[in-house]
Amino acid sequence: MTTTPAHPWLVLRGSGATARFGDGFDCVQWEQDGRVTRIPLQAIGAVRSLDRRLEVVLTTAEADRRPAVYAVDDASAAAVTAFCTALRARLPESADEGLRVDGEDLITEIPDGHPGTPSKRVLVVAVIAVLAVIDVTVAVLREPAWAIALPIVQLFACAGGAMALTLGRGLRDALSLADRGITVMAELDHYTDRTKAYRYEDQDGGLHFYRDSTGGQQLELSYDPSNPGRASARQSLYGKVMMALMSVVGLGMACGGLGITGYQLFIALRG
Repeated sequence: MTTTPAHPWLVLRGSGATARFGDGFDCVQWEQDGRVTRIPLQAIGAVRSLDRRLEVVLTTAEADRRPAVYAVDDASAAAVTAFCTALRARLPESADEGLRVDGEDLITEIPDGHPGTPSKRVLVVAVIAVLAVIDVTVAVLREPAWAIALPIVQLFACAGGAMALTLGRGLRDALSLADRGITVMAELDHYTDRTKAYRYEDQDGGLHFYRDSTGGQQLELSYDPSNPGRASARQSLYGKVMMALMSVVGLGMACGGLGITGYQLFIALRG
């Protein structure tokens, strides 16, 4: 008795997009522009291999309508061929034209971490501009060496601030959701470059995803009943204590760096 060998997980990276597909997976995972999209196999009408370009063509309900196309450009030609072959072998047989559906209606988007919004980007640029003005002012009015020293201090402060915000928010969710949240077992759905993505359903059947780098095939987590997209993995007492300590350390780094910056600006302006 012979069996068909399973295809391993295939990752196709191009200039601006990454596609992932593996045996037993009923969709293609598409990562582009900070978004992660799941394209079910039944939403795919054709797959084209064009040298270093892969095209995934979605189905359409109307014959005269141009289908949507997802493409990976500038990938390895060998990788494109392997990916295309594996995907074609798993595509369902063509359905009756009268029963075809729009593939775009079947795809779903998965939140990928916490991508920055335009307003946050503007805030970051504004903060960098203000700090740059402070650095130049101190360097001109006091010592040129501060043009190098102050940016290092400010990077130290930014790292501490990011640590305090991230761990502080995680600790807050771990404490509050453990008491008033709904606890479920989330299943491992897929991998990303940095972590694992777990899926879970809320009471209304809504599908949500949670990212964690240390879990196994399942992950116990609690989600907010009023905002099911907000969740926290179960934390041990040791984990909570370490999160609290590192939050305090990060806050100290941020306050120290900003304090030095403010003091040097005060001294420079006072002359």
